[in-house]
Amino acid sequence: MKNRAIRPLALSEVARLLAVSPRTISRLIDKGGLNAIRIGSTLAIPFDGMSADLQRCFDVNNPQALLTVHEVALELGCSPADVRTRTATGELASVRVGGSLRWSPVEIKRSAQCGART
Repeated sequence: MKNRAIRPLALSEVARLLAVSPRTISRLIDKGGLNAIRIGSTLAIPFDGMSADLQRCFDVNNPQALLTVHEVALELGCSPADVRTRTATGELASVRVGGSLRWSPVEIKRSAQCGART
């Protein structure tokens, strides 16, 4: 099976990567948004336990935390309202985590570089 060599992530690590609280991760597991496995007395999230949208946000070998709207605004040099507008128009790709939008740092860096060229 593919991804068998990938180690499961602790709930706290998944929370850090998704830029949400550990409680949000627990709620996502309870609602079926994330698939957890039990390792001894601990719950963990295998990479393939995340939705395809979330999996696309991460480089498995070097996962970076998703960005909040304020972090994206800082990176792009615009306001959070501009980030939301650019996301709504499809200019920026986001992923929904619980009730919040998050952005891939790789995609935002790419957008920032494209904006700097024009």
